[in-house]
Amino acid sequence: MPIRKIIHIDMDAFYASVEQRDNPSLRGKPIAIGRPAEERGVIATASYEARVFGVKSALSTAEAFRLCSGLILVQPDFTKYEAISIELYKIYQNWTDIIETVALDECYLDVSHHRSATIIAHEIKKRIKDQLQLTASAGVSVNKLLAKIASDINKPDGICVVEPGIVSEFIKKVPVKDINGVGSETMKKIYSLHLGSTCNDLQVLPLIKMIEYFGSFGEKLYYYVRGIDDRPVFSDRESKSIGTETTFQVDMYDLKKLHEIINEQLREVVSRGIEKSLKWRTVTLKIKYKNFKQITRSKSFDYFDDDFSLFSDEICLLLKEIDITQGVRLSGVTISNFVHKEDEHYLF
Repeated sequence: MPIRKIIHIDMDAFYASVEQRDNPSLRGKPIAIGRPAEERGVIATASYEARVFGVKSALSTAEAFRLCSGLILVQPDFTKYEAISIELYKIYQNWTDIIETVALDECYLDVSHHRSATIIAHEIKKRIKDQLQLTASAGVSVNKLLAKIASDINKPDGICVVEPGIVSEFIKKVPVKDINGVGSETMKKIYSLHLGSTCNDLQVLPLIKMIEYFGSFGEKLYYYVRGIDDRPVFSDRESKSIGTETTFQVDMYDLKKLHEIINEQLREVVSRGIEKSLKWRTVTLKIKYKNFKQITRSKSFDYFDDDFSLFSDEICLLLKEIDITQGVRLSGVTISNFVHKEDEHYLF
């Protein structure tokens, strides 16, 4: 089987970096993108200067100011971020059409048909810096799991390559908490069982024990801690849905804050749908409680639309069915049942 070549591109503090680029007075200062504390806002992202103080995404704005009294809060400009995301997508298309967009600032590229993924990653980073005056970090490896882990290693403006021959040694040192899908509850279980904290520690467990300890996720985790991940890069052109999700570092019990986060997730997926000239009929809310029970709630309309406010109102209604007292560890929003705008008139 041919070796796959996967690149994970992650823009560095994307929203904050855009604002610092466009406003020189913000450069070198701790800034955060988010809504005001009086609106019970949450932080979408923070500059690296702010992260030194512990300011990070999903933190309440009030808590962010408690951690950093000199923090500068900037209102998000999603129209601008979406426009830049479109430019990023155009850059990626110079090398491949197999692009899976995870968020406005993050994507996977399958460049298996090229000779060197490492050279391409360097070229993409240079093109982004030259054209957009922004920096990105890149991870290069044989699958999505390893590429994503690698992209975090040399941030910001870094690159990390995990070649096929070093995968087994590389993954042993990776903390389990850095594995995709592992949240606070999984780590609590691992610590309570005294299993250690690295992928190497969990490799001693047979598959049957992983499933016993971690349920259905145990099978995935069994392979992930060995650096094995067969998930394909889903080309956006072939996507049957567009979604995003967030695993919280601390379980969520604040319904208003959760609503704010879910609304921002909806903004992301709506913008990605609009980028692709799509309209859709269905919006789905995904919630995973701290006990790993997962529920989804969907609403389908009789017509296609791309209006944010329409789907935001529906998300608000779906959210009323959520029992926040159980503690929410993950939320996600997905849109589906697409039609291309250019094809829409053929439906009638």
